[in-house]
Amino acid sequence: MLKSCLNREILAVIVSIAIQVPLAIFLGHYYDERSFMDTGYLVSAGLNPYQPHLITIFSSNPDLTGINPIIGYPPLWPLLLGLIYRLTFNVIPNLFLYNFAIKIPVIASNIALAYVTKAVMKQIGASEKNVRAAWLFLLFNPFTMLTTVAWGEFDTLIALLCVASIYFLSKCMVGKSSLLLSISLVLKPISFPLIGLPLVCYRTRKAKKIAVYLSVAVLVLLALWFVPFYFLHWMVPSSGFQLTSYFTMAGGMTVFNIVELLWNKTVFPSNLQFLGYLWIPALLIAYYFVYRNPPKSLVGIAKAAVGLLLVFFLTRSWISEPNINVILPIALIALSFKKLDFRNFLFLSVIPLVFLFFNTSIPQLFFLVSPSIISSLVQLDQHIRLWRLIARFIVVVVWQIFAWRLVVEMLARCKNSGNEQLA
Repeated sequence: MLKSCLNREILAVIVSIAIQVPLAIFLGHYYDERSFMDTGYLVSAGLNPYQPHLITIFSSNPDLTGINPIIGYPPLWPLLLGLIYRLTFNVIPNLFLYNFAIKIPVIASNIALAYVTKAVMKQIGASEKNVRAAWLFLLFNPFTMLTTVAWGEFDTLIALLCVASIYFLSKCMVGKSSLLLSISLVLKPISFPLIGLPLVCYRTRKAKKIAVYLSVAVLVLLALWFVPFYFLHWMVPSSGFQLTSYFTMAGGMTVFNIVELLWNKTVFPSNLQFLGYLWIPALLIAYYFVYRNPPKSLVGIAKAAVGLLLVFFLTRSWISEPNINVILPIALIALSFKKLDFRNFLFLSVIPLVFLFFNTSIPQLFFLVSPSIISSLVQLDQHIRLWRLIARFIVVVVWQIFAWRLVVEMLARCKNSGNEQLA
């Protein structure tokens, strides 16, 4: 019986990988994957990826030639891209091989995330049915596959680090928790809302533990974020435009995409730019509620994390679809002791999947195999743009309604959740 179950498990993983590999080879998001490919070349060549350069090395695809899109991530991911370029395209100049190599960490993260989430749910006593359902969901969720291994984004790696960080925090192992969360931040800062969790958890909001947590975080951020700029002589992206762009852009999976509908641009009008900072007071208010109801178990911490992440995403002026993947495994843990009716995940994966179509993200994934698709998409959008933007806004409003309901549930019930107390 055990051998049969193990064989079925191995088969499920093989099928998941078999689905992901062709997506990894042939697909990639027109903007993000292009940026990653250019960045890998620039870093390998000893050039600054945070400055514009004329790219001619990828002449087989016209979309990859010209001025590079400036990468918006801290140095750790660009350095990894430089290594990947050096080991692949620099040896065998094939775009599809290079594209696949960039996705290998993503595939590994997708599989590892399913297993880590499964292990955590088992340890806290979730039913075998819930554990298996969550595991299969993470292995085969179409939204996750499209927005990670097909797209090229690595949000499941961030999710993996966050889940592990939350687990160690529940054990009062604040050093390990801080290390993992800080690494997630220097890869992609979307996990920022979780940085204050030790300050509000029942057993970790003590001066000594907070000092350890903050010390590790500061050291990691200095070593992996700021120091590389100095030693590599890269220009720190500190111009006024670069710094404020994170707060003035309006769109993506937020209600602020109405700006594009009303003003035909993806930047707030000057009199509305204050809305780009709305997430700051919103996150502080969310933390106040968690502080008043300090979580005492891993499930409670997971609920607090889901609530904080959602508040951050719902009030930011721009959120990209792949970011939703950070919430999924933590939500599965937070709901471990409920019947995993996947209607609970409708707004977290199905509605965002619909959004992909209205945001034209799906066709953009084919730019490597069909370079003409972007120009064709631009021509089509001239005829359907108004209705597409209206539909996109409606989808986001529906998503917001579901998501705010979950925020209330998570933050109101994070105090007494689950049966595993902090060590």
